[in-house]
Amino acid sequence: MNEETKNHIKLVSLNIELDKHLDIIFPFLEKQASDVFCLQELFEPDFEDFEKNLKMKGFFIPMAKSQGFKKGREKILIPYGVGFFSSLPIENPKEDFYYGGRSELKEMVVGDRTTINRVFFHADVIKNSERFTIGTTHFTWNADGKADNYQRKDLKALFAILNDFPEIVFCGDFNTPRGGEIFNTIAKRYKDNIPEKYKTSIDSNFHQAGHLMCMVDALFSTFHFNIKNVKLVSGLSDHYAVIANVFRA
Repeated sequence: MNEETKNHIKLVSLNIELDKHLDIIFPFLEKQASDVFCLQELFEPDFEDFEKNLKMKGFFIPMAKSQGFKKGREKILIPYGVGFFSSLPIENPKEDFYYGGRSELKEMVVGDRTTINRVFFHADVIKNSERFTIGTTHFTWNADGKADNYQRKDLKALFAILNDFPEIVFCGDFNTPRGGEIFNTIAKRYKDNIPEKYKTSIDSNFHQAGHLMCMVDALFSTFHFNIKNVKLVSGLSDHYAVIANVFRA
């Protein structure tokens, strides 16, 4: 193991779109053999399968309930939210809700953002005595991609959480396009590590809206980290996967 390999972690972030693409996603994640996976729109019943198949310690934080099917094809409401998985030792795992809370789980209603809680999950992963603080979230949605007061209020609450971390890397589906008010406000405080050559993270082959030029999946960091070899991968879900190597600066 050379010094370059020793002193970085491999990170993957992906909105998996519930259970629609698991037959594609499982082989992809197994092949990636990353140190940390951050998933959005993860169904709770699938959480244990990810832990088992990836052989990783995981955490699941529910945000709402969505229509799904259990065995026998009976339609039921299933909790979904964000997932965090790592093959490395984990310390200080914590969920911080910036809207709602775990005890206030509701049925998700399309167009009603008050039915979806918003959480920032974070943990320290340890590799060769180096500590990497990694966080993930699925930020507040808006129909036309333009900032509104729901997003502004939630961003203020998210910043209040982030202020506790002098150094951090965080990723996820931010539901707001690069170049817009919300994304740019975050990028003023944290480094945007998605290369400019990528213009969208929406996969038109799967997304219900078709072709959208919107970079809504993000990878932010403080200056304590160097983020290298960042790439986006399509053909997995309605969002691209974000893959990166995270080095201590």
